[in-house]
Amino acid sequence: MKNWVPWRCRIKRFFLKKEAKTFALVCAVCAGTYVPSCAEDTGRDFPKTLIFDEPGIDDEVSLPTIIVTPQEGGNKTDADFELDKRLTSWLSAQINVGYTQLPRLGDSRAEGWQNTSGTLKLMAFSNQEHEQLVSFSLIREFGGSGARQIDAAPVSTTTGAINFGQGFASFGLPAGLKPFALTGSAGLLVPDREGQGDVARAVISASLQYSLEVFSNTPAGHSLPVFLHPFIPIVECSSTLPVRGRGQNSLLAPGLIYAGEGYQLAAEALIPLTKDAGTHAGFIAQLNISLATLGLRTLSRPLF
Repeated sequence: MKNWVPWRCRIKRFFLKKEAKTFALVCAVCAGTYVPSCAEDTGRDFPKTLIFDEPGIDDEVSLPTIIVTPQEGGNKTDADFELDKRLTSWLSAQINVGYTQLPRLGDSRAEGWQNTSGTLKLMAFSNQEHEQLVSFSLIREFGGSGARQIDAAPVSTTTGAINFGQGFASFGLPAGLKPFALTGSAGLLVPDREGQGDVARAVISASLQYSLEVFSNTPAGHSLPVFLHPFIPIVECSSTLPVRGRGQNSLLAPGLIYAGEGYQLAAEALIPLTKDAGTHAGFIAQLNISLATLGLRTLSRPLF
């Protein structure tokens, strides 16, 4: 067993270096070569999750996502905006910007723009019959692009992640269990340089959701009122923990999604599970609209 120790140490040191960013990109590109024209229809429309990225790709905007987090002296309020655009049938680009307003301290109140981030997401595998979906993401947060008064991080970071979606309808389960689905993401966040507060972190997220639309298509759900069909009860959780040291930040987010035709409304509570995630529950709400619904049909298909 002694021969394995140096190799484990070398692997750990490797993922704490900048080379991890290049490694994540190469892995994503290589994975995409297996299915350059993978089907986008997975047999289930996985909804857009609120506290982490969903596995699929689309042409849509979130206008906006509102996050309210209680803090000492008042509420911290974030208004985030996101644009998702398919470049090809298997590759998409995403840009995120946001504005933060911190609680008033005395006679002053800090507010300003957050750091801008960009994402490339590559569809690696989809199976319509078995409701399966796998994708890879490469996320770049541009440090220093946000306002100092809201403590926007000065150091840029890169995150490589694998995302998945799995519906239960193909498992031969009882009708009441078929509407369940799991989505999740696991990745590694690497800062351009390490310092106090700027360390490599593992980011793990998952959601358990129940589609009443799928339930309505089972014998047990035929009597379900039509107005309930678009609703999806959901529970999300997310945890960020440093590769070295302490400081785990974990959240639980139960809520409800209304998946309309070309748009989605969602709201969830934000319940901290660790001290680093806060001491009071907040909430998050989002309006997501497809570009086709906005009348931008020329932008609602892949660019290439």
